[in-house]
Amino acid sequence: MKRWTFVLPFIYFLFLFALAFMDFPRQINRQWMWVQIGGLIFMIVLGGYLDGSIPEGELTAIGAFTLLWLALAFIINIRREYFTLLGLIIELALVVLIEKILLTS
Repeated sequence: MKRWTFVLPFIYFLFLFALAFMDFPRQINRQWMWVQIGGLIFMIVLGGYLDGSIPEGELTAIGAFTLLWLALAFIINIRREYFTLLGLIIELALVVLIEKILLTS
């Protein structure tokens, strides 16, 4: 039985746990919290893809969204409510583009 959905997030959690004992806690800010959350979500989706329960198109869409989201977290300094709205708009655009690409191929 494949268990990548549980193994990859656990390995990522161990990585974050190791960072907690280094100089990392003094540098935690809102952007780093988004990195941790985005990384954990992507590891869960990647594990589901390796288990065969998530199609490649969804993995691509979530991976691209995660990269854009994390890049925006470091590049753009905007208020929290606008940051969430921007993320939802980007997610909608990515889903529409991925669906058009997958349905035409």
